[in-house]
Amino acid sequence: MKNALMVGLWMVFATTTKELNESGERGTLVLYRRKDYFSSDFTLKINNQQVSQKFSNNEYIRLDVPAGRLKIETEGSFITEKQSMAFSIAPNETVYLKGIVDYDYLSNALYFKRIDSEPATREITKTKLDETALRRIE
Repeated sequence: MKNALMVGLWMVFATTTKELNESGERGTLVLYRRKDYFSSDFTLKINNQQVSQKFSNNEYIRLDVPAGRLKIETEGSFITEKQSMAFSIAPNETVYLKGIVDYDYLSNALYFKRIDSEPATREITKTKLDETALRRIE
């Protein structure tokens, strides 16, 4: 009896979670970096999932992401500081994030800043798509 109850509860919760994941609303995230004097590459993770191992300057990435809060982490070589940022995205919204490298005396870090769509689309036309990056985050 106890086992039947546990199996029944598991099936209810597993089905509910599966339905939420399949019917979850999504948005679009566009990350880009303009041409920079120094050309450091960064590893980029969103919600602990690696998106790009070499996100370079003058590149952009367009991702299909789940709506809600996103955790973005950037990391580079030994002189690069690891950074974590959080952004919110609404269902069916397109969010543009511009990568800005902060150079310090002995280190650097990649941060992202939310940009309006009009100036962002103008700047993205001067960049190229990162072909190695993921296209969808679960």
